[in-house]
Amino acid sequence: MHRADSSRMPRYYRLAGIPLVLFIASMTTLVWSYVEIKIVFLGLFLFAALVDGLFTKTIRVYPRIIIFYLVITITGIVWAFIGMVNPGTYIVGITESVRLYAIWSAAFTLIYTLLRSQSSLQLIHRALVIAGILISLINFAGVIDQVGQFGLIPESVKEALHQGVGIFDGYIQITSRNIGALFLIAPYLLAVAIRADSPAAKSVSTKLSLALCLILTVISGRRALILVVALTPFIIAVVSAISGNLGLIRAGARRLFVGYTILLVVTAGIVTTQPRFLPEFLYVQHIQDAFSAEDERTIQKPFLIDGFKSSPIIGSGFGATVGYLRSQDRPWTYELTYYQLLFNSGLLGVAILSALLLGYSVFIARIFRKFKPESAIPFGLFIGVIALLIGANSNPYLGSFDLLFFVGMFPFLSTFRRGFADNETGR
Repeated sequence: MHRADSSRMPRYYRLAGIPLVLFIASMTTLVWSYVEIKIVFLGLFLFAALVDGLFTKTIRVYPRIIIFYLVITITGIVWAFIGMVNPGTYIVGITESVRLYAIWSAAFTLIYTLLRSQSSLQLIHRALVIAGILISLINFAGVIDQVGQFGLIPESVKEALHQGVGIFDGYIQITSRNIGALFLIAPYLLAVAIRADSPAAKSVSTKLSLALCLILTVISGRRALILVVALTPFIIAVVSAISGNLGLIRAGARRLFVGYTILLVVTAGIVTTQPRFLPEFLYVQHIQDAFSAEDERTIQKPFLIDGFKSSPIIGSGFGATVGYLRSQDRPWTYELTYYQLLFNSGLLGVAILSALLLGYSVFIARIFRKFKPESAIPFGLFIGVIALLIGANSNPYLGSFDLLFFVGMFPFLSTFRRGFADNETGR
């Protein structure tokens, strides 16, 4: 049987391209904000992708996507039940965990199945480039408005974006919710930019988005973000070595990485052995304060550890609390995501989720090693999600539909078992 000549086949213009870009760009730009806008774009994408699927017959079921979210769903339901049988848990916290682990998992399964049926990699790249530019401009405007006391940004917009700008001695602190998306976007753009095989890195829009994101990272005053972005070159080097992609990093970038690593080690040594020299710099002192005994996260940690010790194997279940109140409205939540997860689900639950992510990381690394062509964007996405997971250690980003969505890049990328060069037919 002869394969059909694709050059003679009628070409169908995909309807879902623009809605997909708008959906992902809005989700990352408007984190926890303007839900109605994101629902509209999501609805448009789902409708258009289904129409595309009917015409092109490219919608397939991917076992790796289904298995990934099935494990998460079962895990969520089991530990929601454990929370229900334990006294003192909050029903609202339990139902919230069911929504997070079960309902959203079903939604993500559908979205990623349809996403896989599209020529989606370039579209995802465009969406993240747009989001990086928009997030930067929104927050730069907020800083200028605050410094100049112009009052140009309506209070309703500031409230929706949770945008606050504090001007302190030696640094600025921006509290906008969409700053959290930079944990993903800045490392992603940096990873794409240093790849020698990345045509996307040469575009003006990509370079502009990366430059704006890095500037915003520095001036944001968000200590976890600054540290994660600072560690990104090291993450890129490690993942490249494991996946056999070191040769795809630009020669200049490799030399820069060596010098950067040396500088990073020297700086860490100074911070560790001679901390008295650093307080002269207020910006550096602000970063150091993240590790002080007065920091909110430092205060939470022993309470969560004690809670874990009370039930170390299976945990206390979702909706449980420790002897420390962080939020009056949501007393079952804390910033330290992984300490809370250890408290809620114990060693067993953490082991299941860790094994799941590690297993899918192995799948992706093998694909990177075997199929190098057209892998720059997938490689960048993998780096971005790893950076997001690191940043989530001290911020509850994984409790948001918007940012939790990107964890699905693990099963999504693992389905490219024939490589990334042919992303047209969803094979």
